[in-house]
Order: sequence, then C-alpha cells, then structure tokens
Amino acid sequence: MYGGVGVALNEPYTIVEVSDSPEFKVESGDERAEMYALRIKERFGINGGLRIRVLEHIPPHVGLGSGTQLALGIGYAMTKHLGMEISPEDLAKVLGRGRRSGVGIYSFKLGGFLVDGGAGNDDIPVLVMRYDFPQDWLFVVGIPNIERGFYGKREEDLLRKLTERLNERNECICETFRVLILEMIPALIRRDIVGFGEAITRFEIEVGRVFSHVQGDVFRSPVIGKGIEFLLENGAYGAGQSSWGPAFYGLVDEDNSDKLLKKLREFLREHGGGDSFIARANNSGAQVMTS
Repeated sequence: MYGGVGVALNEPYTIVEVSDSPEFKVESGDERAEMYALRIKERFGINGGLRIRVLEHIPPHVGLGSGTQLALGIGYAMTKHLGMEISPEDLAKVLGRGRRSGVGIYSFKLGGFLVDGGAGNDDIPVLVMRYDFPQDWLFVVGIPNIERGFYGKREEDLLRKLTERLNERNECICETFRVLILEMIPALIRRDIVGFGEAITRFEIEVGRVFSHVQGDVFRSPVIGKGIEFLLENGAYGAGQSSWGPAFYGLVDEDNSDKLLKKLREFLREHGGGDSFIARANNSGAQVMTS
C-alpha cells in the first residue's frame, strides 16, 4: 500500500547541531524534536550529556515532509557525533518513520527523484528508483493560510478508512502506474519538461480521485484546487498537491520561475494569504559537517 513518488527539495530545509554538554538538552522551535532525541538516547543507551539544537526546520504539517527530516536529522546528527554508523533506514525504524512512505527517508539519504514500493511486512518501503533531477527544473510552491495537513491519529483514521474502501470495492489505481512508468519516468530521462509536467498533473489528479473519499475532493481544499489551476494557466508545466497539503506546487523552468512566483504571491494575497517560494531539487541528500 501507498507506494510513493517524490522529489527532494533544497529548501525549506532542516539544520541540526549536536555538541558535547554537561547535560542532555534539546533546543528547538518544533515540539517533536525532544521526543525524537529522547528516543535515540534510549534506544542506543546514550548516558552522557549532549546539546541538540534545531537551527532551521521545515514548517510542520504542510505536506513537505518535516517530520521525517527532523527525526532523521536529529538521529543522524546524534549518532554521527558519537561515532556510530547507523543507517537512515535503521534510524527511521527506531523513530517510527516510513511506515507508509519511504520518500522522506530516501530524500534524506540520497536526494533526487524517488520512487518507493510501498509499505509491507512491517518494514520500511523498498526503494524502487532514484534518479538525478534536472537542476534547471524548478518548483514554485505555495502554502495557503488554511488548515494544516492531516497527521497523527486523524491521519491514521483516514488512511484506515481509505484502505477499507479500496479493499471492499477492489478498486485499482492502475492509471497512476501507467502514467508513472510510461510517461513520467521516460520524460524525466529524456529531460522533457513538457511531458514530465503533463504526467505529474495527470498523476496528481488520479491519486487525488482515490484520496477524495477521505479528503473531500481531488484536492483537499478549494483554495488548493484553484491554486493548482492558477499555476497551470500561468505557465507551469505541471502542478499538484504535496501529500495532504496545504502545500501545492508548479513545475517551471528557470527563465520563468520569478515571474510565476510573483503571480502566485498575488493569488495567495487574494485568497487569504500564505507563504510561497522557489525550490530546486536536492540531488545529494543530507550533509554532515564537523568542526
């Protein structure tokens, strides 16, 4: 269930700093940080003091994978600082990440364009494909001021409801696989931004139709749907909703990214406000720096 497709972005990003300290303390603007740090401390028997500072973090629950990057960033920084060689996959298991999607884990480890094979056998999803994403293909991203994405128990309940429906009706999402295998991936390899954009738009609509049974429509909010339509009408090659949203995005080339970002900011001002930015792919994954 829930095979995933995604691209690692260069921003927004998470920065975690770990240093020696007389006591164990966590400093972060994200309340989840201490939970992740304590879980690593307990699992690996860390008895000494450490100072864990989250200097930058991705906005939580907006559809940009903040939880996985924060968890793995803290876990990887702590274990590296102590000379341990623990893989991101093993850290993910300890931290309870990757139970449905492996995109966040492999974004952290490898970066690039990623396809995972979905969850099964109580293990993290297997990596099916990883490919460098063109650096001159950019994403214009909007985060409207609406309800944050689904998470925690609410997300669990919605996914259970969706799974039951798919099993009862024996529904097939074969069209998403056709688009992915026969359109999206070949266009990426050919560096055909037009074909790739058309494929991601179709892919997002097909996935949205399945999830509409629990999120209310093809896209979770009318503002997201209007925003995606706006991006396509104003030059984006493709567009969609990231995870549960509210983040939505448009694929654009470098020459037109600034112009589309300016138009998106006007759109958001007219629809309740929000944040917007331009991002390109991160093809390297997380980086470790020592001093």
